[in-house]
Amino acid sequence: MKMITDYKKLLLISLILIFFSVGVLGYNYSQTGEILDKSIDFKGGTVASVVVLSGTVDVSLLEELANDKIGQVVVRTSTSDDDTSIVLESENVIQDKDLIEILDAAGISYDSDDINIQSVGAALGAEFMKQAVMAVLFAFGLMAIIIFLTFKTFIPSIAIVASATVDILFAMALMVIFGVSLNLGTLAALLLLIGYSVDTDILLTTRLIKRKGEGTLDERVASSMKTGITMTTSALAAFTVLYLVSTSAILDQIALVIIFGLLADYVTTWFQNVGLLKWYLRDEKDADEKTVKKKPKYVRGQANNRKQTKKKGKKK
Repeated sequence: MKMITDYKKLLLISLILIFFSVGVLGYNYSQTGEILDKSIDFKGGTVASVVVLSGTVDVSLLEELANDKIGQVVVRTSTSDDDTSIVLESENVIQDKDLIEILDAAGISYDSDDINIQSVGAALGAEFMKQAVMAVLFAFGLMAIIIFLTFKTFIPSIAIVASATVDILFAMALMVIFGVSLNLGTLAALLLLIGYSVDTDILLTTRLIKRKGEGTLDERVASSMKTGITMTTSALAAFTVLYLVSTSAILDQIALVIIFGLLADYVTTWFQNVGLLKWYLRDEKDADEKTVKKKPKYVRGQANNRKQTKKKGKKK
């Protein structure tokens, strides 16, 4: 595989992913003043919900009526096995009487006793955001310390941290594109991504750095790929199923964010991290190539014959 042996091309593919992620986040910041669209949890406002008794919900009509009555409002529906709920989110105050007038104008059947309104102050939302940033930085810092203590070398350790960082950036970029806001659920998903991102990178780095006697550099990369891609694909399949079968909006968003990060992990681990490690271990790679060249022709011919025999046996 030519792409495995050329670390410059591997790093180029990863750079494209980085520029894409930073470009999307930078554009969103220039347009909205925020890197990510924050939910009521982090910017303050009001969330109102009510259970629909019967009939269908015209979300666009409801949102138009709510915008006229309250101001900027985001309307969505949440479906469970038993019922359907309408959820309205706004930075402005939503009062019971305003919500009742909107529901009546939209012709929606509901029980006034099931109306639930929760408010988060702007100051409290800002404090939640501050704590969220501290949690992410603490998680990254602790992860970096453990990795440096484990491998005790700068380049391989920084490669693992860089892979996790790019995974988070790509997930955040797709959150902007798909309209997924930053809330308590998606924040938890981003924190989970740190663990999902570094596990395959640690697997790869361990086999390449600490197990130099187990074949050549390319052979150890190929062996790591078989295990690592299986791990990532299994997690990706699990969260895809969760997204498809879940009826909770929060679970949908958590699954979607982790799916975004896992997709990026294919590139950051098997292109970016492999490229950095192959560059770091380029002296070992050169030694492997010299060893192969020094072997007598009949020895190399026997090795090739064995490979061809194995392929023929598999075909039969």
